[in-house]
Amino acid sequence: MVRSLVAAAGARKKTSRRNRPSPRQRLLTSATELFTTEGIRVIGIDRILREADVAKASLYSLFGSKDNLVVAYLQQLDEKARARWAQRTRDMTDPQDKLLAFFDEVIETEPEKNFRGSYFLNAANEYPKPETESEKCIVDACLEHRRWMHATMTEELNRKNGYPSATQANQLLIFLDGGQAGARLLHDTGPLYTARDLARQMLNEPLADYSI
Repeated sequence: MVRSLVAAAGARKKTSRRNRPSPRQRLLTSATELFTTEGIRVIGIDRILREADVAKASLYSLFGSKDNLVVAYLQQLDEKARARWAQRTRDMTDPQDKLLAFFDEVIETEPEKNFRGSYFLNAANEYPKPETESEKCIVDACLEHRRWMHATMTEELNRKNGYPSATQANQLLIFLDGGQAGARLLHDTGPLYTARDLARQMLNEPLADYSI
């Protein structure tokens, strides 16, 4: 009886280990939780390792450094953001609806995030003067997300307007930045709705006439 119980317990442990996420995924999951809630530079490697239950040697073999882990964290956030926008706009055909979807996304998710604002802007603000190559890679990962947003907005605006509209994409990003900053300060979605209204008003303005 005792022998069978011990064998069963051993089998459960083996199954648990097999079903456990990989060390890489555990590191990313723990880093994401810590970086998004407390910040990046304030979190030390030992804290991440303890939360992830991963040996230090594994972190260095998988990522090489904490900075590289930060880059991987930002890249994963970027991939998920792109996937959410694609899913949200999958059945949309109107470019304006697709553009406003950027605002609808943050209106929906900011309360769930406890109004922590843009994780990409937050990360970039922690490295105002990147000195090392790895710090520059962190800032570039933040900028890569913004480049995607700008390119996507520009593409939809070009379709809507029929002429190059990168300047309008810049304006939409400024509205979004301001809305998120205000929402973070006030812990309220009001600034985000205001930003969306400003975006909608701009998008509804008569098209510029370049035929003259």
